[in-house]
Amino acid sequence: MAAAVVSPLTTVTVQPGTSAGGIVRQGQKLRVVDVAGGQVGDFVALNLNDHSEHLDCAYTNWANLGWRWQQGATIFTNRMNRMWVIKEDPTAVHFTGGGFCSNDARRLFLDPEDGVKGCRDCLQDTFADNGIAAHCLQATSCFNLFMNVDYAPDGSWQAHAPVTRAGDFIELRAEMDIFWALSTCIMPWVNRGQPSPLRVETYAAGRRPAAAG
Repeated sequence: MAAAVVSPLTTVTVQPGTSAGGIVRQGQKLRVVDVAGGQVGDFVALNLNDHSEHLDCAYTNWANLGWRWQQGATIFTNRMNRMWVIKEDPTAVHFTGGGFCSNDARRLFLDPEDGVKGCRDCLQDTFADNGIAAHCLQATSCFNLFMNVDYAPDGSWQAHAPVTRAGDFIELRAEMDIFWALSTCIMPWVNRGQPSPLRVETYAAGRRPAAAG
């Protein structure tokens, strides 16, 4: 008998150069889908009941003894509490060094007169829309989904095009009640030159989502 298709509780499509946010409860699953492939997203998360506690890449790298997080790994907060478990991650290529692009970065690297918002600015807007103070957005909280970074032996690093194809995803199980936010990045060197949407789906605890597409 074929497995029943499980519909998401919520679905949010995040267009390039924008951000969105929402709530996921302990035990529920959150899936970020690269709709067309080759797209990067800046993903952050806060303890829903205490916005001073956030996903922390530095502490998670420390706890996992590595910067390349694998399926089954736990993602920790700045207080070393369990926040997420990676349940599925077919490509497993992300950047866990933290940080966001921003209008400041665009003016430095692209054009001093650039007036376009970066991921940090978009995420701050989403925080404000949800009554969350801007200072709660911490650089170490940013999990750069699908960002493909190559570290060289001489200490240098370079961002390459993502390896994701249409429908690739990462799925996380919430270990606490969480406010999440995601921006779809438009910096030219982290995608394939044609920014495309990301989709965020949430699922009930214990229910297995259908294959992404």
